Amino acid sequence: MEVWLLFIPACLALNVTPGPDVLFVLSQALGAKRSGGLWAALGLGVSYLGHTLFAVIGLSALVMQSAAAFTLIKYLGAAYLLYLGWTSLRHASGLALPEAARAQGGWRIFRQGLLVGLLNPKVALFFLAFLPQFVVPEAGAVPGQLLWLGLVFTLTATLCNGGYALMAKGLRRRLSGSGGFSRLSGRLAGVLMIGLGLRLALMKG
Repeated sequence: MEVWLLFIPACLALNVTPGPDVLFVLSQALGAKRSGGLWAALGLGVSYLGHTLFAVIGLSALVMQSAAAFTLIKYLGAAYLLYLGWTSLRHASGLALPEAARAQGGWRIFRQGLLVGLLNPKVALFFLAFLPQFVVPEAGAVPGQLLWLGLVFTLTATLCNGGYALMAKGLRRRLSGSGGFSRLSGRLAGVLMIGLGLRLALMKG
């Protein structure tokens, strides 16, 4: 329960922070109907499932080979999150809403979202760095834990992206030229990632 009480808020905080995926959703939602943004969010969500499976297979194989190697991956992940957090703090800036994308069919937008997510190496690195932090070896099979963590992250990310799709036109009216929200969310995500990285780096055992 302690792990979930930390993991779920962390997922929500990271997913509400505007990033490339959010900007893709907004561009599709602004291009025509809100459904375009929802299709984009769904495509991205399926790509997160793919990254979850890749992480589960890769990390589980690592655990079977060597517990020490898995621990090393966790510490490298902590260092990566510290780097991401520092970068987010340094570059937190105003939200630049994207231009509206050309209107397309829902299935085509879905495929684009799927490819945008699957072909982004930064997303794969993030999954490899983020998920292992919340694994508790004493709590049971590591692959099962990684799978559940990835599924919950995917659900929260898809819901947040869908929310951005529904609010796209309102965001254009209210946030265009106003950087307060983006700066605050960027700094929040930066502090959160640094905190998570330090938590793991200083954790005993």
